[in-house]
Amino acid sequence: MKRMRNEKVNKLLELEQATLPWYVQEYIHTKSIIPYSSVTLYEYAKEYRRFFEWMQSEGLVKTSIDKIELSELEVLRKEDIDLYKSFLMFSPKTGTSTDNRSRSFVTVQRSITALRSLFKFLSSQTEDKHNEPYLKQNVMLKIENVKTTKTLQERSRTIEKKLLLDDEAILFLYYIDQDYESTLKSHQAKAAFKKNKIRDLAIIALFLGTGIRLSELVNMQVTDLDTVNLEATVIRKGGFKDVALISSLFIDYIIDYEEARNSLYSPIPQEKALFLTFYKGQAKRIEPSTVEKLVAKYSTAFKVRITPHKLRHTVGTQLYKKTNSLLTVSHQLGHTGTSATALYTHIVDKEQRNAMNDLWSE
Repeated sequence: MKRMRNEKVNKLLELEQATLPWYVQEYIHTKSIIPYSSVTLYEYAKEYRRFFEWMQSEGLVKTSIDKIELSELEVLRKEDIDLYKSFLMFSPKTGTSTDNRSRSFVTVQRSITALRSLFKFLSSQTEDKHNEPYLKQNVMLKIENVKTTKTLQERSRTIEKKLLLDDEAILFLYYIDQDYESTLKSHQAKAAFKKNKIRDLAIIALFLGTGIRLSELVNMQVTDLDTVNLEATVIRKGGFKDVALISSLFIDYIIDYEEARNSLYSPIPQEKALFLTFYKGQAKRIEPSTVEKLVAKYSTAFKVRITPHKLRHTVGTQLYKKTNSLLTVSHQLGHTGTSATALYTHIVDKEQRNAMNDLWSE
């Protein structure tokens, strides 16, 4: 099923990019090598088509989409992109009701992110016959992200309920290791759990010990793990290589899997991926959906259903509590700036709440 799904997405991507200009096809090809996932590239391709269709409707171009020239992107102004943002926010497909505001925000921001990536590629990562980038002007440098209607405090309160704060992270691993099996009723379920227990514990330990993303974890190779120096080499968003430090609190679970990995699979796997799963009798790189399901399964039994991304938020929150440094959190999580980590200050900041509680006390 997973292979069929991947093949379907690849086919849809192939059909979508065939309708786009040559330079967008070059972008998609380049990013597929990094690699960006086929799903991400397919979503980006749809965003580019939507943007070009809007350009046609506004009279900014008069050709078919696949014939749109780079020069027509060169002359775009900030006011054009701002107008496009308004179009996305208030179009019938997106909706403007209260219930749809969060969907509107996600839709517009996804489109801006896709366009920013394309324009950056065309203006700084390409070369024409004169050794110059395809675009001399990058209008997306002037475009701000879309502001969500939710405040950071609102978002942090929602997220906080789905984090494993303080000693809960350690207790979560202990629960899987010692108590989870007793909740299973069938022999088949218990057998499946025992088969994957060491691997599953290592996966969750690596999430909680580093704060890496789901894509970063599943794409790791055996050689990317350095348990001696407590480091994990990962490919971050954008395709750059980085080293994430591993907390010593969680390293034992990871070492247990590292030492047992080859013996868990017979014959010894030729696949170099760090985390494996069986598919038709062969050990293959684990799928992101498999990791999402196992995290959901264990976390639901322990506390509340959470995702790998919430484990990442857990690490960010705990690290900020310990260091009070957004820069430290940003470095550990692989962000290129500190703005994405500002959310953690609101999750851990108890001073405002304490001050309000004591406001009228003597």
